[in-house]
Amino acid sequence: LHLLAVIGTWPCLRSALFEVEDDELESDHPRAVAVQRVNATISCLFRSMMAVGGMDGVAWRAMSVVAEVKSVRRLMRIHPEVHTLFKCLLASLTVADRALTESIVSFLKQIFNGATDQFMSTEPVMFDNMGRSEGLRRLLGALLHSWRDNADIVHRGNIVAFLADAMFFSTFTDSWQVHPQARDLISILFDALLWKGVEGTAGLALGNFVSANGHIDLILDHERASHSISNVGWFLKRTPPGWDTKMQIYYLWRVLRSRKGCKLLCRHPHADLVVAGLIRGVRHSTMEDNEVLSLLECFLNDDDTRPVVLRGSNAGMLLESICELLSHGEHELCEPCCLLLQALLEATGPGALLTWRGAAKLIGILSRKRQGKEIVDAVVPMLQWEPSLTTSLSLEYKRVWVSDQIRAGTLGDPVEIAVDREDLLHGVLESLRDPKGLSHGVKVKFRGSETGGGAGDSRGRP
Repeated sequence: LHLLAVIGTWPCLRSALFEVEDDELESDHPRAVAVQRVNATISCLFRSMMAVGGMDGVAWRAMSVVAEVKSVRRLMRIHPEVHTLFKCLLASLTVADRALTESIVSFLKQIFNGATDQFMSTEPVMFDNMGRSEGLRRLLGALLHSWRDNADIVHRGNIVAFLADAMFFSTFTDSWQVHPQARDLISILFDALLWKGVEGTAGLALGNFVSANGHIDLILDHERASHSISNVGWFLKRTPPGWDTKMQIYYLWRVLRSRKGCKLLCRHPHADLVVAGLIRGVRHSTMEDNEVLSLLECFLNDDDTRPVVLRGSNAGMLLESICELLSHGEHELCEPCCLLLQALLEATGPGALLTWRGAAKLIGILSRKRQGKEIVDAVVPMLQWEPSLTTSLSLEYKRVWVSDQIRAGTLGDPVEIAVDREDLLHGVLESLRDPKGLSHGVKVKFRGSETGGGAGDSRGRP
């Protein structure tokens, strides 16, 4: 075990240890014979840990190194003997030895990393193997105690990473939400929102903490809830958009969409800072991380937060971000993006769009997308007098719009054109003088014989 802790990351050693080629160890679908060999090695490692007794920090570090391999840790999580290992782990944490706890937390971080890949099959197994609610209560208590006694940033980062992954499981979150130290857990995650290297992980953990059963009040009623909003605002201001900023936005999305959350934001001294950060993040949305779109839409639909979003130049910045996302973003984002734009125009009126400097480009993009048709329809009566805007509309949209206008008229009688065969052109022009009735069709009646000498049969085609 001590040797593995030092050289366990070597591909050649891993292949020899598990008797499986390294590329198959990294595969998502290893062969059955490979799975059998890996499980056999895992059994040997678990029994070695039992022989050591769980009090050797280096041995736990070796287990952490082995668990870095994706296929290995997936098999570890559901191994028949993992229950005994976790029982040993919980007993070792009660010793409260600093170095030992660091190694154990590192192992927990690795074995839970990506556990949601096996979500349906793993959650009940992991919950049982961790000793159910009582075992999780002891685990969280030990982690919080270690947090207070050990300020090492790597160790604390490992705790946050483990919590973020573990709280994907509702059974874990349910147990920790009623833990006597739940408020302490929330406090350390609030602080971690500004700790370099774990900012995004802390946002993910906080979002997952309230996602399982909607216990948002645990966050919103916390005495430092406002402080956490400030932390996110400052982080969004100083950090370029990326995974970390998206995870902190995910936290806001979980807690601020409620009526109580909107009230907290509208009174917050750093509300403008938060909204500015959200608007900057719009153009970086993806299908996996697009919570910022629905969060801003929620704020625009709420009476308290709407004025915050519309302050200063925010409307123009939001239009620019939406235009950029519709131009270069994923096609699947068109619908949520158009819903956000619709909420903005309902809050500001169409003037915000029509007077914006990039209106022609955005209207042209919307006219080419099915989801944008309703928005363009609403502003066409005003933009038709502005050549630079009307020329930006796609030809297909113009064709459909003209056709819809003709079909949208009220029911009525068709235009009747009475044509004297001896004076054909004059009769047609007189009958078409009023174009409003054209939407009901045209009916042509000929007077006089086909040779021009008498009254012939009437013929017509609407």
